[in-house]
Amino acid sequence: MKFDFKYLDLQFVESAAEYDQCLVHESAEIAFVGASNAGKSSAINAISNQKKLAKVSKTPGKTKLFNFFKLTNGYIVDFPGYGYSKVSKSQKKEWSKELPKYFDMRKNLTGAIIFTDIRNPMRELDVSMFEMLHQRRIPILIVLTKSDKVSEEAAFETFNELEEVFGYSLCFSIKNKKSIGQLVSAVNELLSN
Repeated sequence: MKFDFKYLDLQFVESAAEYDQCLVHESAEIAFVGASNAGKSSAINAISNQKKLAKVSKTPGKTKLFNFFKLTNGYIVDFPGYGYSKVSKSQKKEWSKELPKYFDMRKNLTGAIIFTDIRNPMRELDVSMFEMLHQRRIPILIVLTKSDKVSEEAAFETFNELEEVFGYSLCFSIKNKKSIGQLVSAVNELLSN
């Protein structure tokens, strides 16, 4: 079966270590957030059909900054993966200050995507992130990554449970072209909000 969709024409623009260094622009923007090993970088590479656009590492926690990726209709901002224990205490403290600042002050933010591993979804830090975004009335999509690692039945069950509690959700695997197409559509939809 052929899935007709266009990959996103994504280009890395720049990184910022703190909010005050973030790129200033007028376009719509969506935030990609999730735990260190949730598969955000792999998803960015999959939706752009580029193998090395976002750095994928065997060592979780490599994204230590806000990374800006430009696409035709806006930007994706890839956030540091949270919950990785080897990140220094000072780095964690910095992030806990910078992340809420971004969500409070970013006027052109049109949505956020929380990436969470389907095998252990919506852990404590994911739920905290969801609550922070929800309080700020930021539209949220939950992406259940690595859905190829569980049976179709288990994926469906987890998806239904989470959608009931958290709303708009998507099962995703970099090995499944249909799910890549669905994420591409979701990104475009959030950017056009």
